[in-house]
Amino acid sequence: MSPFKTSAAPFRPGWRTDELLVGAAQHIAGTALVLAAWLLVFTGHDAAAASALLPGLVILALTAANQIRHRAAGERAVAIAGAWTVLAPWLLGFAANDAATWAHLAFGGMALACAITWLRIARPS
Repeated sequence: MSPFKTSAAPFRPGWRTDELLVGAAQHIAGTALVLAAWLLVFTGHDAAAASALLPGLVILALTAANQIRHRAAGERAVAIAGAWTVLAPWLLGFAANDAATWAHLAFGGMALACAITWLRIARPS
């Protein structure tokens, strides 16, 4: 008998393709919210800009932290930030501004969907 192992353990890559795609989409949503906030400042919609900037920065920070090690609590925080972004036009009273409302709905919804997807496909660590 040989002291060496004859069967190799199966290869487990660090990141799966679906995790990479969801992470990229989540990063795009956060970046788009930050850029939308920057554009809204120039059009004089300060409440809408602040409402896009803060969740956008939170989403970007948590997405970057998630690339190091997946944490379910971080994805739950992204889901909360995404839900806040979706509801903000009505809660903060700028729903009459179509551009701000659609930006919040699209990118907040994208962040929320990505967070839910991350939680569903996450591997136990």
